[in-house]
Amino acid sequence: MSMNTYDIEGLLKPSKSQQDNTDDDEKRGLNDPRTSPQILTGLQYKVDDCPPWHTTILLGFQHYLMLLGSNLATPAIFATIMCAAGNKQVTSTLMGNMLFACGIGTVLQTIFGSRLPIVQCPAFAYVVPMLAMIEIEEFSCPDFSGVGNATVGDTGLSEDEYWKTRLNMLAGSGMVAAVVEIVIGASGLINILLRFIGPLTVAPTIMMIGLGVTKLGFELAGKHWGIALGTIIMIVVLSECIPKFTIKVPCRCSNFPAKTDVVFHKMFSVIISVCIMWLLCYILTITNVFPEDKTAYGYDARTDLRTEYMHDAPWFSFPYPGKFGIPAFNTAMFVGMIAGVLTSIIESIGDYYTCARIAGAVPPPPSAVNRGILLEGIDCILAILVGSGFGVTSCSQNIGVISLTKVGSRRVVLVAGFLLMFFGCFSKMSAFVVTVPDPIIGAAFIVLFAVLTAVGGSNLQYVDLNSPRNMIVMGMALFVGLALPPWLTDNQDLFLQLDSGARQVVTALLGNNIFMACFTAILLDNLMPGTVAERGLVAWRQVFEDGGSGDGDDNNNRMTLKTYDFPFGMSYIRKWKWTYYIPFSPTFRGLRTRCLGKKDREMHVFTDTKQNHNATV
Repeated sequence: MSMNTYDIEGLLKPSKSQQDNTDDDEKRGLNDPRTSPQILTGLQYKVDDCPPWHTTILLGFQHYLMLLGSNLATPAIFATIMCAAGNKQVTSTLMGNMLFACGIGTVLQTIFGSRLPIVQCPAFAYVVPMLAMIEIEEFSCPDFSGVGNATVGDTGLSEDEYWKTRLNMLAGSGMVAAVVEIVIGASGLINILLRFIGPLTVAPTIMMIGLGVTKLGFELAGKHWGIALGTIIMIVVLSECIPKFTIKVPCRCSNFPAKTDVVFHKMFSVIISVCIMWLLCYILTITNVFPEDKTAYGYDARTDLRTEYMHDAPWFSFPYPGKFGIPAFNTAMFVGMIAGVLTSIIESIGDYYTCARIAGAVPPPPSAVNRGILLEGIDCILAILVGSGFGVTSCSQNIGVISLTKVGSRRVVLVAGFLLMFFGCFSKMSAFVVTVPDPIIGAAFIVLFAVLTAVGGSNLQYVDLNSPRNMIVMGMALFVGLALPPWLTDNQDLFLQLDSGARQVVTALLGNNIFMACFTAILLDNLMPGTVAERGLVAWRQVFEDGGSGDGDDNNNRMTLKTYDFPFGMSYIRKWKWTYYIPFSPTFRGLRTRCLGKKDREMHVFTDTKQNHNATV
């Protein structure tokens, strides 16, 4: 998630068909640059606009490509957690299930959730804690090398049975953890959690998502550093070094611009780089430049290692619940995923406000945020049920696509959701994608998670970096998150005296780098003395204070927050007064500041009283 500052001086001039609505907004001062920081300069389509269908489909396909490009390594990572590392048939199945699950989540989120144009993607906040757990002896994977389908060790299970058992344990634990997210969203507890969460908590938490998977990324890239470095350099050059440029368009149609900006290489830098290096690997394979000896360095860069999966995969496969067995519950995995739930919530809240600002919508009210988190919890359960194995969350990369294309239409993202569902059932496509050589996947993995780490660190722009107090909080959070899990791996004998259940819980908590970094940051940031300006809370809370109220009695609020209404049934919901007290209802009145302490009001904690909202507008 990112909290960028956008130029607001050159506001988008509305079309003639939209002039009446714009005039109404101008009368209320909503298009004044001083009061509308959410409007993005040059926006072609706002969140409620509907582009032509042919344009909508192309733009939706672009969102699909972006999600695919940024998650090429995700199925391989989860296959490692499931103890099916290197099994490309499992990886192919997970790829299809992942796309289908993201499609379901995207459709539900745009229709009933936050109502913002946000694509749902795999939540790495769930994946990283599990990667840390498999380093612990009790949860480590048995060695199936050279055994095939025969049973091995004390498990009494074949390799195929073992990864299905592990998947069902992850599924059951993840579904229960998702229920916690549903409760937080449905009850409105987010507003209370925000009182204790600031940039000094968010920064190390998100940074740990990227730093926690560096080992796996370098293991994949290290199978051929030449190919990996070539991929990394190409991604960086296309996305950052080559600027956008303008070309003349031969067509002189009245509705078509004579010139257009070319940003294709920036939007698809990952996919372009992967395809070019993939082609290079193919050429080096057919010319036998890469060795044919499995033990030789560079063998894993060949493109003919997994072609059999393309032939064996069916053309279409529909994911359905129970395909791999009945979900089971594991206490340690559940505890590990709870940290993922909290991290995912923090990231999603930032994405909501960033997306609203980019897509030309007013900041979301508390009801939209609560409803978004509620639907994300439901989406996680559905994603796990269809066999993806992990939860979903808002996709920051696709929000970047909106910023580049200047298209924030909700309809585009809705179409992208249906495209994700279709390609998720197209098994040949998934099998084709997983044939990308490991060094290329590792390279893309390193770049994407390096950027994610930097995005987490960018939240420190709100705090006083000259403060020794802040340096201690940040340094301790990072050090504990990075150092404690490896120490636990090397000193597991210290916890043998605990009973099995307690040992699993303790090792799951201490071995979770995200949880340890987040817990350390929250504890120190809230206990150590420091001014609100020093901690960065004044600027941090301002974006939430600008969100306004969902009070159904305020005509101005109702007009500006219409974006977040349900697509149908609002006339009935507004008639039912009891919906004003449901945290996820569009007519929710919100929490009153009188319920909060003086210190919280001083810290600019989110408030939606009419007086504060009108003063903001």
